Amino acid sequence: MRLRTKLAAVAVGAVAATGGLVMPTTAAIAAPSGAAACTNPGWSNKDGRAGKTNTNYVNIRSGPTTDCRSNGQAQMSHSLTLHCWVNGQDGTWSHVRDNSTGVSGWIKDSLLVNYGSNVKC
Repeated sequence: MRLRTKLAAVAVGAVAATGGLVMPTTAAIAAPSGAAACTNPGWSNKDGRAGKTNTNYVNIRSGPTTDCRSNGQAQMSHSLTLHCWVNGQDGTWSHVRDNSTGVSGWIKDSLLVNYGSNVKC
């Protein structure tokens, strides 16, 4: 649902700026590119709620894109602590800590129960 809200906001802004209807593109919410997206994606523990993945073997990545390395994998049986979310590759991603393994990193929100964190980074 967050993605639809963000796309709607982009569309409203584009209409206001141009006076005409402009359809938003995924480029408007694309992930930051390059190594900086993986080494310094910028997050803080603002949420603190518990979360879970909706499938097994979910990569926990060093940044909010599949171009970033995997730090480990979360399982449906693992408890996660949700920290915050950002715009990333193909949608939004939440920064999490896997409480079963201690691994921290980013998971695409569509792979998380209840679509991940509610708090923007």
